[in-house]
Amino acid sequence: MNSKIRLIGFLITSLLVAAMISRDGDLAWMMLPFLAYLLVGVLRSPQSDRLMFTVVRSVERSRFDGKTSLDVNVSIQNESMQPVQVRIDDMIPPESRLLDGKGKRLTLLQPDETTEINYTLSIKRGDYSWKSIQVTVCDPLGLIQVEKLLPAPAAVQIRPDIRKYKAIALRPRSTLHSPGSIPARMGGSGTDFYGIREYQPGDPLRSLDWRMTARHPFKFFTKEFEQEEIADIGLILDGRQICEVRLGDESLFEHGVNATASLAEMFLHQGHRLSLMVIGRRLNIAFPGYGKIQLNRVLGCLARARIETEERVLTHLDFLPVRIFPSHSLIIVISPLVPGDLSFYQHLRANGYQVLLISPDTIDFAQSILPADINNRLAVRAVQVERRLLLDSIRQLSIPIINWKIDQPLFPLVRNALTRSRGQGE
Repeated sequence: MNSKIRLIGFLITSLLVAAMISRDGDLAWMMLPFLAYLLVGVLRSPQSDRLMFTVVRSVERSRFDGKTSLDVNVSIQNESMQPVQVRIDDMIPPESRLLDGKGKRLTLLQPDETTEINYTLSIKRGDYSWKSIQVTVCDPLGLIQVEKLLPAPAAVQIRPDIRKYKAIALRPRSTLHSPGSIPARMGGSGTDFYGIREYQPGDPLRSLDWRMTARHPFKFFTKEFEQEEIADIGLILDGRQICEVRLGDESLFEHGVNATASLAEMFLHQGHRLSLMVIGRRLNIAFPGYGKIQLNRVLGCLARARIETEERVLTHLDFLPVRIFPSHSLIIVISPLVPGDLSFYQHLRANGYQVLLISPDTIDFAQSILPADINNRLAVRAVQVERRLLLDSIRQLSIPIINWKIDQPLFPLVRNALTRSRGQGE
C-alpha cells in the first residue's frame, strides 16, 4: 500500500465521519470522486500472473587513465499483452561509485517494447556480482503497485594490474625434476655440455664421443649434457592490518598485490611451479601448479585479497601453514615487516627454504604526509633505526632483502637480488 492509497483512504474516512457527525449529505456526496478514483485504480491494477518480462544484463570492463570502470547495460522487454507503467531499480555494488548514468528508470512499456538502463561504475580490485533487478509495475493512476524481482545474473572479477617483467635466469639451490630452463648441475637431456662418462648399454649412439673412444681401445665413452629443470617458487603476501598504510586512495597493500601478481606472471611464464599464500581477512591459498591455469588461480586469490579486520588480528606469522610450500622451495615474502617477525624467517630457514624478502618501505611511503617539525623528524629517525636493525637481523640469516621504495621499479631490484642469492647456503 503506497502513500496515495493511504491519502485517499484517509480522505474518504474523514468525509464519512464528518458526514455522520454533522448529518450533512453534501459531505457524503464529496466522497464519490475519491471512491471513483480508487475504483478505477483497482480495476486497472496490473495482475501479477500476467506480467512477463525478459531481462538481459551485459557488463563490459574498460580502463582509462589508470582507473578501471564497468559499463553496465540492462535491457528489459515487455512480453505482456498490455502496456505497463514500470519503475526499474538496479542494485549498485557497495564498493563501487557511479560515474555516469543512473541505475533507475520510470517508463511506459508497450507490448514487445524494450527499454534499457546504462550506467558506468568506478570500481576497485575485487569480485562483483548481480543476481536480480527489481521491477515495480503500477496502474495508470499510480495507486496499486506490484513488485517483481527478475533474475539478471552477471559477475565480473577485477584483477590486479600486471607489469610484464623479463625472464630472470634463476639459480635456485634445489630444482624440480621437470624439463625447464634452469641448469640442474647433473647429467641428462640438455643442450650444454656437462661431461664424459663410460658408455652404458642403452645410451644413444649419437652421443658417443669418438675422439675419447679412439684414445682408449676396447672402451666406449658417451657425452653428457647438463639437465635443465624448473624451480619451485612460493609467494607470501602480508595483508595484516598492522602493516597497512593508506594515503587517500593510495594503499601500500595494493602496491604489494600488484607486485605479487607481476612476479607470479613472470615465474609462471618461465615454466616454474608456483604457489601463493595471502595473509589477510582470510587465508587465501593457491596450491602449487603450472601454467595459465595456475596464473588464473593466483590472480583470483589476489583479486579477493583484503586487509585483515581488527576482529581477527594476526600479529605474528609463526603459525602460518608454510608446509604447503614444497621443501627446499624459493619463498618470496612481500611484507612491510613489524617488530616480532624475525622468528618467522628463522622458522623458514630452519625448514630448509631459500628465502627472498621484498619489504615495502612504510616510512618512506608515509613520510610525505607528516608535518616537518623536529618531533616528527626524531620519530622518523627512531623508526628508521628500528627498521634497519630488524632488516640486519634478517639479513644475518642469509636472506637477501629488497628495501623497496614504492616509487622505484621493482624488477631490477628482484633481478639483482636473485642473482646475488644463487649461493645462499643451508
